[in-house]
Amino acid sequence: MARRLPSYDGQGAALIGSHVGVFHASHVDGVPYLVNGNAGKAPAGPVDEGGFTGWSLIGADQVTAEEQATARRKPWQGAPDWVSAQTRAHVDALALDAPAALAAGERGEVAATLTQGTREVPVAFPLSADWTASPNVHIGAESGARPRHTAVFDPATGTLTALRPGTATLAVTVNGTTSRALVHVTAERAASAA
Repeated sequence: MARRLPSYDGQGAALIGSHVGVFHASHVDGVPYLVNGNAGKAPAGPVDEGGFTGWSLIGADQVTAEEQATARRKPWQGAPDWVSAQTRAHVDALALDAPAALAAGERGEVAATLTQGTREVPVAFPLSADWTASPNVHIGAESGARPRHTAVFDPATGTLTALRPGTATLAVTVNGTTSRALVHVTAERAASAA
């Protein structure tokens, strides 16, 4: 998933750096800062702090003169997103860990991990990933679920919520490599006797 980076003054400004050995993204005084990690040598930090190998894909969109003028007049409202960044990790293997079965009403944790040689990297910020699913799964907040959905998966929290009986497929893609998991949602558990 691409992370959108806003411009606050009506004019686009961003800093893209490297030579640090970790991947990182933030804002400083409204300016997007992207730090690229290493592509060919070992990272300089732990995996959960951007210490993996890979590369970044940057995209820029044109901002209209009207959008720029509005951002200058009302900087507290923010400005349109104009630049996006995808942090693409090298992938030797990709594993998706999801419950094989859940009863309707239950929640389960979903996590993905990629392997780079002997290094295991959690699929989480700042690493970019695309989460997809079978049509009967809603990706996003539970409030967006519809009657046709068997389950809801929220990538922000890693939570899979079973809604009604059926079979669902979850998938995660990192830098062109995809891993899938099949989840069976069974009927709601009967309340246990007190």
